[in-house]
Amino acid sequence: MSEVSYKEVATYYDDLWANLEKQSMAGVNNRHRTILLKLKKMGLRSDSTILEIGCGIGTLSGFIAKQIPKGKITGVDISPESIEFARKRYSANSNMQFLISDMTSFKHDQEYDIILFPDVLEHIPMEAHENIFKTISGLSHDKTIVAINLPNPKCLRWFHKNDPDKLQIIDLDIETNYLVKMLNQYGFYLHNKDTYALYFNQPDYEWFVFRKDFEFEKVVRKGKITTILNGIILRIALLFN
Repeated sequence: MSEVSYKEVATYYDDLWANLEKQSMAGVNNRHRTILLKLKKMGLRSDSTILEIGCGIGTLSGFIAKQIPKGKITGVDISPESIEFARKRYSANSNMQFLISDMTSFKHDQEYDIILFPDVLEHIPMEAHENIFKTISGLSHDKTIVAINLPNPKCLRWFHKNDPDKLQIIDLDIETNYLVKMLNQYGFYLHNKDTYALYFNQPDYEWFVFRKDFEFEKVVRKGKITTILNGIILRIALLFN
C-alpha cells in the first residue's frame, strides 16, 4: 500500500481493541440498530446467510445473528486480536463464524445472500477496493444484496478539516459515483441509496443497496384500476403535504 500498509492497519485495530472486554461491554448502539432495521427492510430472513466485512469484535454480528436462527453470519476482519475475542465471545453460537482476512483474496465455499460493509470500506486503503469487490462477486449468487453503510463524505471532510483527532488511521470520504463505478464492474447496480442523520443534525451517514445486475424479460403496464387508485392516493397525499 502506498501510504498505509495492511500490517499498519491491522496493528492499529489490534491496539484500538486492546481493552476488548471494556469495548464489548459498550454493547449495541444506534448505528447497529439502524443497520439491522435497514437489513430487515431489505428482506432479511430467518435463514439468510450474511458475510460481514470488518466485523471487529462481533458486536453487530451477534445482534444480527439473533435475527437469523436458521441462517449464518460469517464475520471477517483484518485484526487477529478482534477475531480471537469474537470467537471466544460467541463460541456457543452455532450460526456464527469468524475469520481473519483483508478480503482482497478471501475464499469461502459459500455464496451469501447479503454481503455487508458496516462502516468499514472507508477504513480500507483505496487501492485495495477493486480486489475486494472482485472477491465478493465470486461469493454472490444472482439474488445477492451488497449493503454498504458509510459516513457521508461531506461530513467526513468536515472532520478532516476541523476535528481530525476524531478520525481513524484511514478515513476516506467515498462518493456515490465512485461506488457505482466500482461495483458496476463486477455485475452490481445501485438499487437504493438513503442519506440520513444519526448522531448530528446534518446527515452524517449514507446507506447503499446494490443488487446483481439484470435485464427485464418483459415490461408489463399496470391495470387501469390500479393506475386510477394510485392517482387518488397521490392527490390525497398532496393535500396533506
